[in-house]
Amino acid sequence: MTRLARLQKILVREGIDALLVEEPLHLFYLTGLDCSSGKLLVEVSKVTLIVDGRYWEAARELSYPVLPLETFSLSAFVTERDFRSLGFEANRTLYTRFLELQEGLQHTNCSVKPLTSPVEELRMIKDLQEISSLQKAVALGMKGYEFVVSLLKNGVSEKWLATELEIFWKREGADRIGFEPIIAFGPNSSKPHHRPGNTVLEPNQPVLIDIGVVLDHYHSDMTRVVWWGEPKKELQQIFAIVQEAKERAVAICKPGVSIGELDRAARGFIASKGYGEQFVHNLGHGVGLEIHEAPFLRQKGPITEKLLEEGMVITIEPGIYLPGIGGVRLEDTFILCKAP
Repeated sequence: MTRLARLQKILVREGIDALLVEEPLHLFYLTGLDCSSGKLLVEVSKVTLIVDGRYWEAARELSYPVLPLETFSLSAFVTERDFRSLGFEANRTLYTRFLELQEGLQHTNCSVKPLTSPVEELRMIKDLQEISSLQKAVALGMKGYEFVVSLLKNGVSEKWLATELEIFWKREGADRIGFEPIIAFGPNSSKPHHRPGNTVLEPNQPVLIDIGVVLDHYHSDMTRVVWWGEPKKELQQIFAIVQEAKERAVAICKPGVSIGELDRAARGFIASKGYGEQFVHNLGHGVGLEIHEAPFLRQKGPITEKLLEEGMVITIEPGIYLPGIGGVRLEDTFILCKAP
């Protein structure tokens, strides 16, 4: 079943005539059109793409009816189609835009209905094309990690390494970096989202490397810690704890396991070793067209009851952080498959 067909099933389930999609990322996901703005009106049995002149030629190459944005009237469109309800992506729509939609349709018979994450619901389950793209992105991400490690030497700065990595990935064909690389030397590694600065590498320090690249629109995400020399004994100890915590989560990571169970497998072990308060973030998150996307592997809230499903792609990334000393986080990306 195509992505649009799956979305149309959601429209039937929600009892609405059409969904207005204005998030550029979702226009790409649903149609393949890479644009910075536009509209997609998804009805139960048809789809209409609305773009301005910048994307007219590219849109016409697709297999959907296309209307010019410059002359498009939403109120005239819904009147012509005799819509009684028009859904919109509530989590992707500003309140001011919601008011505009209400005002624009006030003289029609169509009401505006917010839908929570209808496209994100689809994006949680990757199709084979997406999984292939993610695997290629992960492979390029690993090449980037190996490149950074090859450059380690006394006196290099975090910022220099981050810059060299971006250049390397571009030369390897990447779209762009997925996020500002987190390259942290020594005590800086205790800051989970440290921004690379002018700190230089010295002997006997941990080096935390959290990096991600975008290839063909899809993200990679990974974290490693390497030792430059002989690290402090406590850092070696927490490395072993984080490594086992990650392995415990990976061991049960399969369809049918709840997010809460997965989190407890790692977080519970870390807490049992006395470092529960030093694990300060979620266990992981989905990866795809965005570096952080659903499902989010949180430790609290209703999401903990959600079951993992076949086709989800998630990270598992436990960590322990000791201010003034250093930190350890280990992260990999996993595809949820049926058990053999």
